Amino acid sequence: MFPGISSPRLLRGPSPGGEARDFTSFGVDGAAPQPPLTQDDPRLQAFLSVTFDVLYDLNVQTGAIYFGEQIDHMLGLPAGEFPRNLAGWLERIHPDDRGLAGDTVWRSIAERCPFRCEYRFRHGNGTFRTIVDQGVILADAQGEPTNMIGAMRDVTAEREAELAAREATELHRVLFRLPSPAVLVDAQGAYLDASEAALLFFERSRDEMLAARLADDFSPAVCAVVGSELDGDQGAVELDGVTCEVRGRAKTLLLSVIPTHLGERRCCFLLGTDITAQQAMQEELAYTARALRRQTTILDERNTALRVLLEQREQDRRELEQRIVGNVERLIDPSLDRLSRALRHQAERLEVEAVRVNPREIIGPFAERLAGPHASGLPLTRRETEVANLVRLGKTSAEIAEALHISSSSVAFHRANVRRKLGLPKGGPRLETHLVALGRD
Repeated sequence: MFPGISSPRLLRGPSPGGEARDFTSFGVDGAAPQPPLTQDDPRLQAFLSVTFDVLYDLNVQTGAIYFGEQIDHMLGLPAGEFPRNLAGWLERIHPDDRGLAGDTVWRSIAERCPFRCEYRFRHGNGTFRTIVDQGVILADAQGEPTNMIGAMRDVTAEREAELAAREATELHRVLFRLPSPAVLVDAQGAYLDASEAALLFFERSRDEMLAARLADDFSPAVCAVVGSELDGDQGAVELDGVTCEVRGRAKTLLLSVIPTHLGERRCCFLLGTDITAQQAMQEELAYTARALRRQTTILDERNTALRVLLEQREQDRRELEQRIVGNVERLIDPSLDRLSRALRHQAERLEVEAVRVNPREIIGPFAERLAGPHASGLPLTRRETEVANLVRLGKTSAEIAEALHISSSSVAFHRANVRRKLGLPKGGPRLETHLVALGRD
């Protein structure tokens, strides 16, 4: 099978007395002895094929390597496509591992020591498989190395399983140190482990927790999500607002579902954040918000009713003014006209004109604003009000003095007081203009 090997010595050893004995011909319980194993024996080839994926024979002098078709099968290549030489073997190794593999081969040949190396080998589909490669050096009569007999085994699945186990162990260590509830559950929904925070959250002892099942605590929808994660290769899934029953009380979690492996066993870590208090606060805030919206609606309705009422009152006021003005024109103005004609050559005629105007001002803004608070904070006296009213009608100080039977200096005094109380500075607007404006605004 391997060029350069004369006969196998794999199954030979000393007898209990020290003499050499061939165990390949040693019978058992009187049974007929098995014939000696040879290189071409199918039993030996079956043993090697079970133990190793690929066997090879490297010619140290030429660099040629004898491979069977197992190398092509392992790498997903057509039969005979893989190059049968050392350069082709090195080229197929991952660049990051190539230097170490080459150095290990040369050191093994130079020191006549066993060869063992683990490296990544490029598969036909472009991915890399992890290979454990080991061999022994054969030498000629002069002790010079002639061949390296070796065997390669694809350990990709083993290394991935080891990595997954390390990751699961590290994930377990990290998650179970957190102050948040964390549990480990299998594909059947059984709890495999629980952190101290989880025991506190579910208010159980460890034995009670491990005797329970996922369906005891969570809804079918959550169990379905966990089951789908265990059946597929998805990443972690975040679930918001997951409610579970604890001793008859509802508790709420933010739940992360993290798939993992325990050997060949698919499992999930469930990491939760207890948001029961926050959920209750949100519900209370939502209730308060609804109550505020209801109160706002009520206030809006009341404000609308108040606006309608005020508008109605304003309308009533305008209608009242119109009725009063109409009554004054029908009932008072004719009498005042006759009195004014009778007094047309006397000073009292001004009083008649004031009487004609004042009834309309009773319902207008002028009287109210004239009697209201002013810049000085002081109200007008009765005489000041009379003077102000006649000034607004455009009467001169002499006319006002004659109509009120007071001196012109008294009129000037009252005019000055009116300006001061209305907050009109010296050199400011004319008093008549300001008073007319009060009646218009």
